[in-house]
Amino acid sequence: MTTHLVWFRHDLRITDHSALHAACQNADAKVIALYIATPGQWQAHGMAPRQATFLLQNLQALQQSLAAKGIPLFYQQCEDFHQAVETVDAFCKKQHVSHLFYHYQYEINEREQDRALEAKLHGQVVCHGFDDSVLLAPGSLVTGKQEMYKVFTPFRKAFTQRLLEMEITCFPAPKKRANVDVGKLDALTPLRLSSTGG
Repeated sequence: MTTHLVWFRHDLRITDHSALHAACQNADAKVIALYIATPGQWQAHGMAPRQATFLLQNLQALQQSLAAKGIPLFYQQCEDFHQAVETVDAFCKKQHVSHLFYHYQYEINEREQDRALEAKLHGQVVCHGFDDSVLLAPGSLVTGKQEMYKVFTPFRKAFTQRLLEMEITCFPAPKKRANVDVGKLDALTPLRLSSTGG
């Protein structure tokens, strides 16, 4: 059986989620979801404990929403983004994943993580990345000389023109997967950070 894995990151929702929508287009595929917590990475970037609590609450809501659609949410925890690449790779092997669906992230560490993962999975798992949280992908709007715009007015005109040409779609939540029962949901592990910085 074909297994599609949706890797959730900052996009903890089931509506208007292009990666989840794409993963669910094959009615015969088994669809599963994964979230990887990286508390060491978060703490290095100043995440407060209350942010971790809020994140956990959103993960619990996401887990319930996905379960109602017949999609189990798996939870893994590792120290940082480097270990997350190994975690996704190992998870894909264990679950016999054929296709990975995820939203691009645009920060430096996240982009490096995505490149490393795509290289790691090359030839084993088909990766499907989608733009999210932006109207246009970073670097996709350039001058005729293929350079970044340095003057606002030409940039605004080009940006507006591109938006008018785009087909903007809001994807609905997926339909319930046929004959799938996710069973008893595992409790999500609390995201423990230092009490400082909260």
